[in-house]
Amino acid sequence: MSERDRGLKLDSEQESWNEKYRRREETLFAPDAFLVARRHQLQEGTILDVACGDGRNALYLARHGFTVTGVDFSREALRRLAHFSQAQGLTVEAHQLSLEQGALRAVGRFDNVIVVHFKPSPETFRDIGDVLNEGGILLMTSFNLRQHVERNFPEKYCYREREFIGVDDRLELLEYTSYQNERGHFDGYVFRKK
Repeated sequence: MSERDRGLKLDSEQESWNEKYRRREETLFAPDAFLVARRHQLQEGTILDVACGDGRNALYLARHGFTVTGVDFSREALRRLAHFSQAQGLTVEAHQLSLEQGALRAVGRFDNVIVVHFKPSPETFRDIGDVLNEGGILLMTSFNLRQHVERNFPEKYCYREREFIGVDDRLELLEYTSYQNERGHFDGYVFRKK
C-alpha cells in the first residue's frame, strides 16, 4: 500500500470515528469495568490513555487523582473529551495523534498506560513499552476472537488468545484473563515494566 493510499485509508477511518462520536448522545459512558476493578494496581502518578475516545476512562482516572494524558486520532472524540472535562472540573491533557510507529514518544513518559477497546499494532505495542516508566503498569482490555465468531465483530480488531504475552521482554505479565460481560467477549492483561 502506498503512502498516499495509507493516508486516504486513515482519513476515511478517522472520519468514520468522527461521525460515530458526532451521533452519540451528550452523555459519557461509564468507565470500563476491567479498569475500575484493577485501579488499585496502577502506580500513583501519570497515566497515558491510548485511543482515549471521549474520555470515559481518562476522566474516571483524573477524578481519582491521576495526572492523565489521552491520545486519539478522532477530532470529534477529543472535542467531547474537552466538553466533559470542563463540565466535570477535571483536567486531561489531550493530543490528536495517529498511532504510527514512534508517535507516542512525542507525548512523554508515564507511570501507567491503559489501552481499552483498542488493538495496538506490534509497533505501537513496542512504543507503549518505550513510554512506560520502569515499574509502571500497562493495563489492556478489548474484544477477543469469540466476539468475532459469535457477534461478527471485525476480526482485525480482536485480541487473539495470549497475543501480547512474551512480545516485549521488558513487560512482566501480572494477569491475563478472558471474560464475558453484557457487551461481549474480552481478553484483559496487566503488565509491569521491569
